[in-house]
Amino acid sequence: MTSGSMGTYRIFNLVILGFLLYVLVFTMTSPVMEKFFPSIMRCYYKEITGDPCPFCGLTRDMNCVLSGNREQDRINTHFQLFLTVYAVEWIIRIFMLLMSGRFTGKTLPVIDITIHGILAFVVLNTLNTV
Repeated sequence: MTSGSMGTYRIFNLVILGFLLYVLVFTMTSPVMEKFFPSIMRCYYKEITGDPCPFCGLTRDMNCVLSGNREQDRINTHFQLFLTVYAVEWIIRIFMLLMSGRFTGKTLPVIDITIHGILAFVVLNTLNTV
């Protein structure tokens, strides 16, 4: 990989880290936003279809974990999987960002794709057994 493409790869990792940070900030600020902007903070998918979206409950569960609220006896199994993948993704992105200065060629993107392929396989396999 040329130095320009490695720079692009670093930018890609920084963008993904930005999205990961957004997810964390959003879940921590959503209870406040819901109080001040109730018309904005609702699930439009559920409103239109009547069915809960795949993310319904994830924000609530994250807020329970962050606040230490024990109102839920059991955290949603999908949420536990989400937290695991979220933490692993932080580790992968930071590792890839740090290693992007040391590797040349296509080695790092191949490692990245391989790790995410394995991660996707594990997640899909876990979802089929839950």
